[in-house]
Amino acid sequence: MTDQEAAVKKRIRNPEQTKSRIIEFAIEEFTERGLDGARIDAIAEQSGTNKSLIYKYFNSKEDLYTASLARTYEKLRASQHEIDLDDPDPLVCIEQLVERTFDTFANNPRIVRMLTHENVLNARFLKETLSVKLLYTPLLEKMEKVVRSGQEQGLFRPDIDLKHLYISISALGYFYFSNMHTLGIVLEKDLAKSDAVATQRRMAVEMTIGYLRKPGA
Repeated sequence: MTDQEAAVKKRIRNPEQTKSRIIEFAIEEFTERGLDGARIDAIAEQSGTNKSLIYKYFNSKEDLYTASLARTYEKLRASQHEIDLDDPDPLVCIEQLVERTFDTFANNPRIVRMLTHENVLNARFLKETLSVKLLYTPLLEKMEKVVRSGQEQGLFRPDIDLKHLYISISALGYFYFSNMHTLGIVLEKDLAKSDAVATQRRMAVEMTIGYLRKPGA
């Protein structure tokens, strides 16, 4: 028995760990090549498994892609779940939410790429992933409490659409990093430099709070 065969046999005895490992390397392959360009052979080689084992856990490449997409959203939400939105100052809560969301996109380029690929596919696979939709319910509920607190304290405007607020917070980070290279060429500016990223991060916070503030508050 070769070392590779022994490693594969060992992983068979740890199915959940093996599935997780396969998904992690699949995310890397899908972010680099997209769904159509990704190869199961490459995922098997990188994960130290084989095609037979992958197809034991996932019925098809599309099934593996869907699992990889779900894992990507789980990582995005996990980073936001760690934010303390119970601070009595709603401005502090919003600042933390914007900064953490921005930092998640900044520190996880694979999340940015994976979301971009799925948007090209018109969210075809995300539509079938109920677990991802459920991930956002707790966050939106927390955001609603923060917004209500800000309104009751006379700090926030009364006509805030919660879902559009979340879209805007996400967009201020996602758009920057998903278009960093093209915008860098057009604007003749290195947007990957730390000072440029820091400026955009600060503006994301200021723009969000500027929108939320009640005139005269």
